Amino acid sequence: MTDSQLAGGLSAAFTARDYRSTVGHFATGVTVVSIQHGGHVHAMTANAVTSLSLDPALLILCVSRAAKIAAHMETGRLFCLSILREAQQALSNYFAGRPPDGAPPDFEFDPWAGTARLRGCAAALACRVEEQMPGGDHWVVVGRVAAVHLGPEPRRPLLFYAGSYRQLAPETAPAPDLADDVPVQIFYDPW
Repeated sequence: MTDSQLAGGLSAAFTARDYRSTVGHFATGVTVVSIQHGGHVHAMTANAVTSLSLDPALLILCVSRAAKIAAHMETGRLFCLSILREAQQALSNYFAGRPPDGAPPDFEFDPWAGTARLRGCAAALACRVEEQMPGGDHWVVVGRVAAVHLGPEPRRPLLFYAGSYRQLAPETAPAPDLADDVPVQIFYDPW
């Protein structure tokens, strides 16, 4: 089947593995989502996260319906999204359910904004579950951001791309200072 046939409304057959491999070419950051319940902190690795709105400040988090943490993502409950540093790959694996052969990596959660923030993260967002909707085998959780935290420099994030962890290339020039009042223009090519 050609691309022009697909554009005409026909769909090509593909497997779940094909889909996962293809969407894996969209590079993402890596986070640990934590929520307190019953005197315990429940946490999991997540990279299906995106900003949704600036006003109000909302984000989207997708959580597998089979994940243990999903049972605690109730409307109104607080959670924390800790954005991992490139040196925190072992924590990503641990909270993804892939513990190391030896002892688990060292980590601590600090109380922050009514949530539990992963110590040493690059940045974090405290959120309240605004809404939860079904999305296939996942829940689509809309979180209203209640607080933000920036860890100390350098805040080099851990990235995930095509099934592997990645890092940003070293900076060669300082990033431009983007003032809040500078308008952003986006141009689309006509089809």
